[in-house]
Amino acid sequence: MDFKPADGIVFPDAHPGNGVQSLRGLNPSISVAADGAYKVDPALDPFSPANGFNPEGASHYSKEFQARYFAAQSQVMNGLIAKAEAKMALIGAGKSTWPDDDIFVIPGGGFSGAGAGSASLNTMDPGIPELMSTARPEKLLKNDGTIVTEVVRSVAVPEPENARANRTFDRGTKVFTLKSFLSANAVKSTNSLNGIDWCSSNNSTMCAVQSIKIPTLIAAMGAFHFIPDQERMYDLSAAKDKDYIVIEGAVHGYTPCKACEKTPGQYSNSDRNLFDYIAKWANARF
Repeated sequence: MDFKPADGIVFPDAHPGNGVQSLRGLNPSISVAADGAYKVDPALDPFSPANGFNPEGASHYSKEFQARYFAAQSQVMNGLIAKAEAKMALIGAGKSTWPDDDIFVIPGGGFSGAGAGSASLNTMDPGIPELMSTARPEKLLKNDGTIVTEVVRSVAVPEPENARANRTFDRGTKVFTLKSFLSANAVKSTNSLNGIDWCSSNNSTMCAVQSIKIPTLIAAMGAFHFIPDQERMYDLSAAKDKDYIVIEGAVHGYTPCKACEKTPGQYSNSDRNLFDYIAKWANARF
């Protein structure tokens, strides 16, 4: 097909990539023994009150627990990659059940919805700034249409119900094939917070923006989990003409986060504000 080059690109609450999402959504405390027994390491259990979990509201994980958890997530993911690569080598050598691919199951690696991993610490503890806040003052498009510049923190509400979801097959387990895991749902790292090798996956927004030079608009939703990731996308972007803004009170689907509101209608204009801003940005360039 004769594809024409794009004039510009908009990233409305784009996540950093499927591999990163899989990494940060892993529950490193879970393991399944050869006999099928389900085991939980209490020292790494994100759903244990001893580690800071609150089943009734926002959790508060210590910096020490966060550091161990983020490192353990990477250790588990790197181990899964090695395991999958070893199985692919057996297939290549004709020593596997099937000649092309195989199933690959990750317990505790499921998603709670809208791109958020059910074991991602920030879904239970929205107060983790490295995962929920800009690193510096950025533009925030307020509900009334005005723009202010400040350090922007997500207003997302905690999801303690993830404790139940993560222990189920339906919402707490990821089922891939070896190829689908290795190609688009795995990423290498030293820790899941800031030690990620962005270009070790072919599904990586963070890697892609480093080669995209056309005008770029990056818009983060102010009631979700990608505010710092999108700020980092802006920093990594190769575009000379680039913009970053946060839409106040918007969830991942751009609509108002009613559960986040302190007064009714506080974020009622989120979707309109987003698309009005995109239109103004595009009309100024094309």
